[in-house]
Amino acid sequence: MKYYRSLLLVLTFLYSVNILAEELQTFDDVDEDGDGYITKKEARDLTEIQTNWMKADTDEDGKIDVSEFSAFEGREMFQPADVEEPEPGAAPTK
Repeated sequence: MKYYRSLLLVLTFLYSVNILAEELQTFDDVDEDGDGYITKKEARDLTEIQTNWMKADTDEDGKIDVSEFSAFEGREMFQPADVEEPEPGAAPTK
């Protein structure tokens, strides 16, 4: 049992390190060939961009330029939560 708990802690740590590393990457970090665009291949480690490619690639040219990347990152950062939390003391809405 102790082994499984330790394994779970290690896996949780590795997962959170991966998430933090993904969030800290800049456009230049991802643009491996330096051509000024991010391709799907270059974005292979960016889960958010991979799963939301159509939102990020606004001009639908199959690649993401720096302005699309910045807009996507900003939109995702300031996106409101999916579930609205009622304010403390607010009347029930049901």
